[in-house]
Amino acid sequence: MRNLTAYQEVKQKITEDLVRGRYPMGQALPAEKDLAKELDVSIGTLRKAVDELVAEGIVVRRQGRGTYVAEHDIKRLLYYFFHVVKHDADKKTNPRVDLVSLTSATATKEEASKLQIKEGAPVWRLVNCLYLDNQCVMIDQISLDKKRFKNLTRTEFINREGSIYQLYQMKYGQTVIKSSERLRAGMAGKQHAEWLGLKPDSPVLIIRRVASGIQDEPLEWRVSTLNTNQHEYFSELVV
Repeated sequence: MRNLTAYQEVKQKITEDLVRGRYPMGQALPAEKDLAKELDVSIGTLRKAVDELVAEGIVVRRQGRGTYVAEHDIKRLLYYFFHVVKHDADKKTNPRVDLVSLTSATATKEEASKLQIKEGAPVWRLVNCLYLDNQCVMIDQISLDKKRFKNLTRTEFINREGSIYQLYQMKYGQTVIKSSERLRAGMAGKQHAEWLGLKPDSPVLIIRRVASGIQDEPLEWRVSTLNTNQHEYFSELVV
């Protein structure tokens, strides 16, 4: 196992505390001087560790107030994880998600690989219709490890406060920090075409996403089908 530098050790300790729930979402971390004293490191070492946590979206700095554990509010959802806009639009539109189905199943080979669980392990499968301006523009097929999301119910999902990722965080302590995605062209099957208001075999965009947590563990496997007639996938890189 490789040796960690001082700031990497500090980052690891803070991350472990976050995973254990010592610092709940939205709560401020201790003042820098207090946390540095607790961890027996310099302010500079602590700041370097926190800088990386900020860069990774795990914590956020609020000017004049301190550093807080990131929450999945609507702003974070729209600007970090929601990427569908109207053609040539320069801003995102607030989404609405309607649950089509939630079923219990056993993991396929692909689900097991993406969620890093055993093939045949129990999973939840969800199908969502995502609406913009009251038009269904995307279908999400979501797979979740039942061990992480025990006792998930249709009622709980429908009546959640906030986004899906807020539900993961608030109810199950599973915080999505980042996602990795692959895009490909495809054709809409009969059911997807009906939901999206398309003819069968119409061209669509397929987005395959793994959403990961604080320790880079996969929390969600999602395959999304996007109607690109009036909408497109938006991505912005800052370098």
